[in-house]
Amino acid sequence: MLTTAPSARLRNWAVSLAATAVSTYALDACATATGVSLVGSGLLGGLGHQVVLACLVASYLVWGLGLRAGLRANWTLLAATGTSTNVLSKAAYELARRATPSPRAARLAAAAGYTGTEIAKEVPYYAGAFGAAVLTDSVTANEALIFLAGANLGAALYEYGLARLTTALLGRRRRPTPASARGAVRGFVP
Repeated sequence: MLTTAPSARLRNWAVSLAATAVSTYALDACATATGVSLVGSGLLGGLGHQVVLACLVASYLVWGLGLRAGLRANWTLLAATGTSTNVLSKAAYELARRATPSPRAARLAAAAGYTGTEIAKEVPYYAGAFGAAVLTDSVTANEALIFLAGANLGAALYEYGLARLTTALLGRRRRPTPASARGAVRGFVP
């Protein structure tokens, strides 16, 4: 089991909290902007209710793919650094890691925390979209569904982008410098 100094653990928690705040804000901004843009574009405006529902279902499939990429990157980040872009995922990971030596249990716990947070973030979108449709005549049920589909697409793009950025940063962190690579070939690392 990996042990770290108290100051490193505290730093990992602080980084994870800050990353969660930034990531949540950025995800919401991206998803909301995409949803509003899709409604505003009128691209799906003339479609029937059943077709719009099918578009919403398809958007959840795309969101699932983005979430999958985010889960993988988050696990890699947790395993490599002890930090996460989702503090609930980190908390679940730490609890599972202390409870059992199973890396699989820690990975499942981290994934459950991450996924649970992302699903909980859906509630305000539904409340806002359908609240606007109920409270005003200027937003239709189809427009609310189109907004949700767009928000899902924006969230998927964000998750995929965050996963790529995380993976790239971790790759840079692991890549040896030319001098250390030469030293490793000779049998020592400076």
